[in-house]
Amino acid sequence: MKEFELIQRIFKDASMSNVNGRDDILLGIGDDCAQIKVPTGQTLVFSMDTLVEGRHFPYDADPASIGYRAIATCVSDLAAMGAKPAFFSLGLTLPNSDAQWLAAFSEGMAEIAEPLGLTLVGGDTTKGPLTITLQVHGYIEESLCSVRSGAKIGDDIYVTGCLGDASAAVPIVTGEMVVASDLFEYFHDRYWRPVPRVIGGMALKRVVTSMMDVSDGVAQDLQHILSASDVGAVIDARSIPVSDELQKWQPTNALAFALTGGDDYELCFTASPSMREEINLITQTLHLPCTNIGKIVETGFVVEGFSGDLNGWQHF
Repeated sequence: MKEFELIQRIFKDASMSNVNGRDDILLGIGDDCAQIKVPTGQTLVFSMDTLVEGRHFPYDADPASIGYRAIATCVSDLAAMGAKPAFFSLGLTLPNSDAQWLAAFSEGMAEIAEPLGLTLVGGDTTKGPLTITLQVHGYIEESLCSVRSGAKIGDDIYVTGCLGDASAAVPIVTGEMVVASDLFEYFHDRYWRPVPRVIGGMALKRVVTSMMDVSDGVAQDLQHILSASDVGAVIDARSIPVSDELQKWQPTNALAFALTGGDDYELCFTASPSMREEINLITQTLHLPCTNIGKIVETGFVVEGFSGDLNGWQHF
């Protein structure tokens, strides 16, 4: 297909591009620019991610899974700010215009974008090595935007969910390791179908002092909060939440995966001890697993009970 035929057939006609009922989207796909009206009392937040075949996902991977994961990982940034997803644009570099591949890719994106209320409003296509660039946008009240720089000495440190499954899954999804079917299904989904904690982020934004998502390993990502807030931290390795599946499959390496493995897309946040009951109420109401893993201190970074390498995912 030629470029404009591709845009029309695969993207403009897709249900996730439908702007009916969206008062904020004045123009979507089809013009030189999208036109957006930010709702009264809200501010616009946005984030961009680029995924490259062979670097961020395996060669010849299922296109529907690529599409789903691309949206989920990028939307996780909105969750970390406590924002409500609104719309996104897509930059797509393709080695060829394979209509079947593109249809499956689009379906994978729509599978997660539509339930989130995330509408495709534009983008660009070109020829080259498979590369996906997404820019996601969301709305949030100016005073409630969760940032990395608000952590205070004495704050509790929390993470949602379980950590380490996605990084442990890499040799499974690449075919380097063969495991039993039940393990394959669990870890395959943990890598390809991460759950961005959008609702959790929106609910927690009123009680946190800082927040970010865990994409490069919690030990590394937490240090971004420490640097931005000019504080230190002590975390207890014994409190790091690890799934039963990972503990049973990799008992020796489970903690290292949980501390340093990337691609979890859980939330890491800090909050005053006075908010413990409120946080417990929020997370229980949402059925959101949440664990207190340590404390903000004046300086330094210590992981008690772990003596291994704390370096997380490196992009270069």
